[in-house]
Amino acid sequence: MADKPVTAKVEPSIEDIRKDLETLKEDFTRLAETLGKTARQTAKDAAGGAEMAAGEVSDWAEEQYLQLRETIRAQPLTACAVAAGIGLVLGQVLLRR
Repeated sequence: MADKPVTAKVEPSIEDIRKDLETLKEDFTRLAETLGKTARQTAKDAAGGAEMAAGEVSDWAEEQYLQLRETIRAQPLTACAVAAGIGLVLGQVLLRR
């Protein structure tokens, strides 16, 4: 007779554990889905930021190119002298090696 009351108490607790495990499994599934969505959104945001930064760098480089071209056209002798000076310095550095 002592076995029946103990078994009766154990049966509901095993069923409760099964229900709890199923709930936990569902919670983990939802958590994984949420983390996946968050990771995808973060990757999209990072890609958008990188694309915007690349555009800004490209714009800056274009401005610098145009400004340099105008400076060379306005002062061609100075530009040649600067280029020759840089060539001499690089030549000396490379010859010492």
